[in-house]
Amino acid sequence: MIKFIKKKIGESKFEIKEKIKQKSSRLFYIFSIFLFILFLVLLTIFILKEKKIVDNSDISKDYTESEINLSCENCQRRLIDGFLSEEGNNPFIVAVVIDNHPDARPAFGLSQAEIVYDIPAEGGINRYLALFNIEDKYDLQVGPVRSARPYFLDIAQEYRSMLIHCGGSPEALARISKDKILTLNEFYNESYFERSKKYSAPHNVIANFNDIKRYLKDRNYVSSDFSSWHFKDKEIINDLDLFSASLDIKIKNGQKQYEVDWEYSFNENIYLRSLAGKKQLDNSGEQIKADNLIFQFVKTEILDSALRLKINLSGGGKAIVCLDGICKDSYWEKDKNDGRTRYFYDNKEEIVFNAGQTWVHFIDENTEVDY
Repeated sequence: MIKFIKKKIGESKFEIKEKIKQKSSRLFYIFSIFLFILFLVLLTIFILKEKKIVDNSDISKDYTESEINLSCENCQRRLIDGFLSEEGNNPFIVAVVIDNHPDARPAFGLSQAEIVYDIPAEGGINRYLALFNIEDKYDLQVGPVRSARPYFLDIAQEYRSMLIHCGGSPEALARISKDKILTLNEFYNESYFERSKKYSAPHNVIANFNDIKRYLKDRNYVSSDFSSWHFKDKEIINDLDLFSASLDIKIKNGQKQYEVDWEYSFNENIYLRSLAGKKQLDNSGEQIKADNLIFQFVKTEILDSALRLKINLSGGGKAIVCLDGICKDSYWEKDKNDGRTRYFYDNKEEIVFNAGQTWVHFIDENTEVDY
């Protein structure tokens, strides 16, 4: 009897412990669920507090001179980059074909260009067409200079500029002669160029801007006049919508030595360029930067056994435009061969760019953009 009572007492204690254990488990689960719900509520409040919407209409706003805080009387925006300058101060533009072969790196003077076009050439090798306002470029060397292609001529003519090159494809040279296009070919004007001892031919032709400025002045090429894009003053973005932001933009064409990475810098509201997995510097040691990025989708066609390309730059097509940390689907239009290419958001509003440097990437069928 006594053993039976002890057994019952022992069973009762065990049952009590089990009940306490079960109750504790339930309390633990309830408390965990409460903490999880509290975390979700606090996270939602934080997101709603931090989330700021960047309105397309603000980026695309039609900025008039009356809305611009002019730093001097009678200032206007320069045609090439939108910076404010004295009225009528639009110096002549030169467009330089620059090598991007691994043996031609780092490029000379690339960080000083107002606009740079990154263009597919034969064999998946990209070349640059860099446009410079020549007036404020002193003791600048640019290159390595490479040969002309018809599409380089198309772009140079948009700016009524002089193309600087070293030779060219048969089509390009024939067109230069036929249409009397303004160019400076190293083949016949060696005195305005030099050969770098650091690079091997054909990656060693360097343009000397002091001599080229003299060449232009002697022929009275002083100012430029072409159709400008719309510009606005660049500002630091303190309320960037992180869900819509594109902080890292990658361009791939299947060859690692030509893969590009643009990283957005919050502090400067600027894009920093890397090439082949490394920060891209020019010969001055300055990293390549851009205030605006344009990815213009183009159709290409192989012309000959040398794999030279035909690129159609008339008409229009898809584009992606990135500024102020945001990339937007867009489209491009060009009415005629010597007309200016213009860019629009999908709502048909013409894009207003930040005053500053712009990079335009031509995206062909073999190239991908990831943002």
